[in-house]
Amino acid sequence: AENKQFHSILGAVGSYSILWGIFARAEDGFGTTLPDRLDSFWELIAIDRVGFSFLVDLAIFGAFQGWLVDDDLRRRGLDPELTGTIRTVGKYVPFFGLVAYLLMRPALPSSVPYSDDKSDVVAVVEDDVATTMEE
Repeated sequence: AENKQFHSILGAVGSYSILWGIFARAEDGFGTTLPDRLDSFWELIAIDRVGFSFLVDLAIFGAFQGWLVDDDLRRRGLDPELTGTIRTVGKYVPFFGLVAYLLMRPALPSSVPYSDDKSDVVAVVEDDVATTMEE
């Protein structure tokens, strides 16, 4: 089962990180205004290879985020072209769009209907194992 609270926590951690980057540690020489902080950030990125590589990683993930959303929609049995706003937000809004998509996406279709009787699940698993062994 999917845990929607986990996605909310991820969004909160991202929000906190952005707020911390804008407002925290002003007394340590990082500036008190947003332009000062941005200047300090770019100076740090210019000399720090790890920080720069992190930005490159974010750009690469942003490029693939759209593909990941479409792939997830297909796994959920939906045509990505017909899903509308949630797909657009999830594909093109970095981080927060993906968090919104994770919170609002439809549930995965279940291959085995829920039952208290676990023999149905065991039978499906046994069939899958037998099919895999034959191949």
